[in-house]
Amino acid sequence: MDYIGPYFVRLNGQKVKVWLLCFTCMWSRAINLKLCIDLSVKEFLRAFQLHAFEFGIPQFCMSDLGSQLTAAANIITDYIKDPETQLYFEENGVHPLKFDQHFKGCSQLGSMVESCVKLTKRLVYGAIRNDVLDFRDFEYIICQTVHMVNRRPIAFKEVLRDDSGDVIPDPITPETLIHGYDLLSINIIPELQAFPDIDPEWLPRHDPVQLIQDSYHKLRKVRTRLIEVYNNEFLSNLVTQAVNVKNRYKPVSHKSLQIGDIVLIKETHTKPTNYPMAIVKEITTNVNGEVTGALVFKGKTKELVKRHSSTLIPLLMVNELSEHSKRALKLNVACPAADHAVTKNGVRPKRKAALLSEERTRRILED
Repeated sequence: MDYIGPYFVRLNGQKVKVWLLCFTCMWSRAINLKLCIDLSVKEFLRAFQLHAFEFGIPQFCMSDLGSQLTAAANIITDYIKDPETQLYFEENGVHPLKFDQHFKGCSQLGSMVESCVKLTKRLVYGAIRNDVLDFRDFEYIICQTVHMVNRRPIAFKEVLRDDSGDVIPDPITPETLIHGYDLLSINIIPELQAFPDIDPEWLPRHDPVQLIQDSYHKLRKVRTRLIEVYNNEFLSNLVTQAVNVKNRYKPVSHKSLQIGDIVLIKETHTKPTNYPMAIVKEITTNVNGEVTGALVFKGKTKELVKRHSSTLIPLLMVNELSEHSKRALKLNVACPAADHAVTKNGVRPKRKAALLSEERTRRILED
């Protein structure tokens, strides 16, 4: 889940801001958009309830650390903890709803929903541009955007090899995965159909009809641009977006952290010498056993914060001193520190001063 916007619309004769709450399915890659008049917790709960009416209660929800998202997640989690709700879930085989937030400090963690936000923005901004639509007309464009973006190809069905090369495999779309078939939708509002070469003399001259024509004029232009953007730019850019970054899908190795490690937290607009110090309280690992994030306790502010492993600098590890280092300290013998001296693993040994500093820091920590 993530927010998109703001957009300007006309509501009750005034120009106001609105936002879009973007839901994307982790399995089907489907997108759903809900209109919000502000960024309050109340509006989020309303949008989440409307989404649940259409697709049911989700099993797992991911978002960033937005204040309204975190607060609403806590409200929902506490509300469904009563015994009757839990018994209802068990009887109907429903998994309890679980919320989680991305670790702060790594924008790539939200790339799943951010990619869908990018696709949606490309369609909405390309269609609306500088126009300020009425609230109901904007809602119409958003509904059509959801319909069109869920018809994008995400894979292709397997077909038998044809030597002629004339057979093109059918695409698999989020709409197909959700409904089981392609929705056959057509425009049923005559005033929204674009007729660039039509003779205006055929239109009746009655005032009510002319009034309807004028009211749909702006929406008709936006709808026409939306279809053009989808057909000319949107589909072709899907391929470019998948291959425009080198090593996009290359595995990334993360720092190995343990509970009890002392770390420094990278913070924007802060000098490295002023990075706050913290101790690791909890760690999160992925399917490969790599530490991707941690819950750390900041010594200065006395608060628990979630941070990605890329923003944590190990300062003192629990098992940092190796047997070689301990033996060197015990014998008070300096390790060889030549410029090109390396160990069997290809790592330069630490100097005696560094080993003594680690030992003093460890004693301070123990005291």
